[in-house]
Amino acid sequence: MRLLLIRHGQSEGNASGVVQGRLDFGLSTLGREQAEVTAARLAAERVERVIASPLRRAMETADPIARALGLDVEPVDGLLEYDIGAISGLTGPQIRERYPDVVAAYARGERPGFPGEEGRDIFFARVREVLESRNASGQAIAAIAHGGVIGGLCYAAVGLDYSRSGVFQAANCSITEIRRDFAGRLVLHRHNDTCHLGPLVTTVDRG
Repeated sequence: MRLLLIRHGQSEGNASGVVQGRLDFGLSTLGREQAEVTAARLAAERVERVIASPLRRAMETADPIARALGLDVEPVDGLLEYDIGAISGLTGPQIRERYPDVVAAYARGERPGFPGEEGRDIFFARVREVLESRNASGQAIAAIAHGGVIGGLCYAAVGLDYSRSGVFQAANCSITEIRRDFAGRLVLHRHNDTCHLGPLVTTVDRG
């Protein structure tokens, strides 16, 4: 099994500085350029399937990648971004103003949920199931998803405690690769590879 994880290009939500969650933003002009450059980087890879989160920013990134590989894009609900609930569409200052108690708890190292939030345990179980099913397939797969999803997949692959937040960060259109070695173990082969992007790198990830 070989899993190439590509975070979507810069979205309109990324560019405007809001928390996205499940809000369905498309790519910005820069994001579309990042996607095309990434497609050129991946064109020579031996990939059997292209899967993607159904959200627009992921599907619009996946389209040029799939074309470069001569494949179709398969939407996979398990790759949807974490549903952050009521703070979707808000900026940092708006969140601090509307939910000061939750923000204060975060500052103390606690992790209460915002109203309507998916829940980290539910999210991690969903992401882990995606990894397990793709591992069982034994295929070489390109998966276009979101920063939180890619981070969750990395935690699951290396067996790291998911409560230790912030270990894995992914820039827009970065490439992270998980492989199964000859002993059957999952290995994080590379993480947050942005060599192909040059001056196009953007790193903001507000979910």
